[in-house]
Amino acid sequence: MSIKILYAFQGTGNGHVARARDLVPRLSKYAEVDVLVAGTQSDLKLDFPIKYRRYGLTMVYDSKGAVSYWQSFIRNKPIRFIKDVLSLPVREYDAVFIDFEAVASYACLLRGIPSLQLSHQAAFWSSKTPRPRKRIWHWEWVISNMSPSKYAIGFHFENYDKFILPPIIRKEIRELELEDRGHYTIYLPSYSAEEIVAFTAQFPNERFEVFSRVEKQYSTDNTIVKPVGVEGYLESFRTCTGLICGAGFEAPSEALYCGKKLLISPINGQYEQASNAVAASLIGVEVFDSLDTTGKAIWQEFLNSTHRNKIDFPDYADVLVEQLISNVEKGRDYDDISSLQVW
Repeated sequence: MSIKILYAFQGTGNGHVARARDLVPRLSKYAEVDVLVAGTQSDLKLDFPIKYRRYGLTMVYDSKGAVSYWQSFIRNKPIRFIKDVLSLPVREYDAVFIDFEAVASYACLLRGIPSLQLSHQAAFWSSKTPRPRKRIWHWEWVISNMSPSKYAIGFHFENYDKFILPPIIRKEIRELELEDRGHYTIYLPSYSAEEIVAFTAQFPNERFEVFSRVEKQYSTDNTIVKPVGVEGYLESFRTCTGLICGAGFEAPSEALYCGKKLLISPINGQYEQASNAVAASLIGVEVFDSLDTTGKAIWQEFLNSTHRNKIDFPDYADVLVEQLISNVEKGRDYDDISSLQVW
């Protein structure tokens, strides 16, 4: 293979990992691909070798789901980050593709090497992408500068701008034989299992399956708490009535694709998720902010409702990868997707 690509992604979110699990094997059909992952907090396993593991940059959340600025500050290691940037051999590659990963981004920026941002966050580089009514400018700066690239392709629910594509729905989701067995699947990793179970107890006529970072499965009157795992989550999601999850991007996109009822909650103080919640609400998705009295009322309305959104996001990943490889081979701008018709 004549082309050598570095694919770098943030490992602290399941969305980045899910996209990497889908794109890296496709890219590997056409090129030699080395992979860099920063952080290891994802609950999804990787099915390909990792050449570089770096600490990277990340945000830390408290048990109430809020961003902890103090913990984020002390957990990120600036000297280590600088060393990682300086030592990463990005000149060895014909192209560098990045999913919101800071080490590879700044290694390319420092050496004047163009890179391609392939991420949901890149969608926010357009002013047309929905935001909360009150913009938080330091978060706007973080989204724009945490992982800078010369070229960008973003992913979002709708075609807000010409460089924004639909969500990439992973193969495991597309191949599910969907059922409705009457329970709700809950994945709210910024809350503890105890907090969620105390809240779901207020809805004794409903059944819930909660995925959390617990060692062993246990049950209460109406709730089963399970350790996070790909197979267990997929089976619960396959047979659920609806999904209750954070306002990330991939999990809500998968629920929309499958036509499951969907209720989302942005992490307190997480601007990207607040923006996602605005975008989701514009297409009819219900949103709650916290597990309190107001949240209870929203949950009750959601549980009583039969409303479902279904969006048939196209399966275009192969076409996208072929376009990216062609762009590299022919010396075109990495983000040239003018010939793709996916919306």
